[in-house]
Amino acid sequence: MENKSLNIFRALSSLLLTYLVTSVSVLLGFIGHFFYWFVFDLCGLDRQRTDRKLNVTSKSSSSPNEYYSLIIGSGFSGLGMAIKLKQLGTDNFTIIERHGHVGGTWYANKYPGCACDVPSNLYSFSFEPNPNWSYFFSRQPEIGEYLEHCAEKYDIGRHVQFHTTVTEMRWLDDRQLWEVTVRSNDKETKLYAKTVFAGYGPLSIAAFPNDIKGIDKFEGEMCHTAEWNKNIELKNKRVAVVGTGASAIQVVPEIHKAGVENLYVFQRTPAWVIPRADRKVSDFEKRLFARFPIIQKFIRALIYWIRESTALSFAYRLPTRFLYQIVVNSHLKRQIKDEVLRKKLTPTFDLGCKRVLITNDWYPTLQQPNVQLITNRIREVKPHSIVTHDGDEYPVDVIIWSTGFQVQNFPLPIYGVKGRSLAEQWSQTMQAYRGVTVPNFPNLFFLLGPNTGLGHNSVVVMIEAQIQYIAEALLYMNENKKQTLEVKQKVHDDFNRKLQSKLKNTVWQSGGCHSWYQDAKGNNTTIWPDFTWMYILLMKKFDSLNYVYE
Repeated sequence: MENKSLNIFRALSSLLLTYLVTSVSVLLGFIGHFFYWFVFDLCGLDRQRTDRKLNVTSKSSSSPNEYYSLIIGSGFSGLGMAIKLKQLGTDNFTIIERHGHVGGTWYANKYPGCACDVPSNLYSFSFEPNPNWSYFFSRQPEIGEYLEHCAEKYDIGRHVQFHTTVTEMRWLDDRQLWEVTVRSNDKETKLYAKTVFAGYGPLSIAAFPNDIKGIDKFEGEMCHTAEWNKNIELKNKRVAVVGTGASAIQVVPEIHKAGVENLYVFQRTPAWVIPRADRKVSDFEKRLFARFPIIQKFIRALIYWIRESTALSFAYRLPTRFLYQIVVNSHLKRQIKDEVLRKKLTPTFDLGCKRVLITNDWYPTLQQPNVQLITNRIREVKPHSIVTHDGDEYPVDVIIWSTGFQVQNFPLPIYGVKGRSLAEQWSQTMQAYRGVTVPNFPNLFFLLGPNTGLGHNSVVVMIEAQIQYIAEALLYMNENKKQTLEVKQKVHDDFNRKLQSKLKNTVWQSGGCHSWYQDAKGNNTTIWPDFTWMYILLMKKFDSLNYVYE
């Protein structure tokens, strides 16, 4: 009894200290936010830049396949870039989208329970707040509707070529243009663009295990969460879900609610789980946000700085990480009473090393009588069953693969100056300068490129910072009559050497795990290892001296 009281006291003390540290961080963040607003907004420094426009010729009817800019993807990155081009005064661009709607990953991922783990007010464009979010954490359909709204409001839809896939990109040295080969309706076409923006997103192509034999021999139904088959019948079926990551913790509870006979959840590595402080947004709040947008902006800033404060633990490894660890561990103990199951669900790595999962119904679902968590690795798939390495066999009718995305495999053949292959250049590790530009590939800009993903905040913040930087680059080229822009090799190498050195001391590299943030060699090619506000300031101005031009 005394030991239990001590644990409760320890957890409560850690929680109070965590709130105190977070509150101080948020206060300091708001002070910085005020000075940022004062300098850039009130004093007009930003306004001076936003008044500048691109002097770009309009689309020529004599060259229907030639554009000033070509954008790959119509998710947050692609739409944001298209909106910026319009604000810069040009309509001479096209968007290539492989699906039939805008939305990117928020159109493609339609599995039951799909939702965002960043609050709605922060997971949206800062220039296009939505006062009508239904939940504090938005569901996939509503995020898709929001992006459709943005496309319609800013008249982006007419620029999109739907059901079209980019199959190859090649830089033409003699013409100083990108030749982009696209496929639609089994027909290939060549498009040409002065600048290309790769906004296809890292979470776009489903990944299947390559160490499990017999997958092609399974005679039941199966699909990947990223390629959900809405016609799969789950009621009274024996269902296996492979994987326990961010998609799995959302889809597993919904599959269980469908009335399955048995649900087998195959886990390789447990993840740290925290509660999702979610609720419906009242009609009163919606009216308040619509009438007084400043209130919604304040809430957005509050959420931003709360989440930004976790970088003290994740990126700087301050002692606050121990407080977070105690609080999250206490949540696990409260939720899972069975010691055997709790041990299976307890990670051996530090909080934040892998993506922290946010859910309220994952733990309760795993404790249902017809749900079994299996931690033995899968050896093979048979026509009607799954066999683990210890010889146990589980009869299944349906397999749901929740095994993530091909983050480390670049999906597109790109050839730069003198035919240089990007795949070859990235064969050792994926790198880009500030996550945006790469040597030997002129006028090619990545959105959410290498090392600009996040483990603690909203990637939309990063996307907007990159769009700002790219816009400044385009304006510089236009005003100085430069045809091509390419980052210097030494600048690129120095930046990435410092970035990887910084990463070594973060939880994402020193936290005791191997995650999808890392490539096969252990290089972290995904995460930005610092505060996002530092990246915003870094990308505020285009550093023209670090580039070469023609």
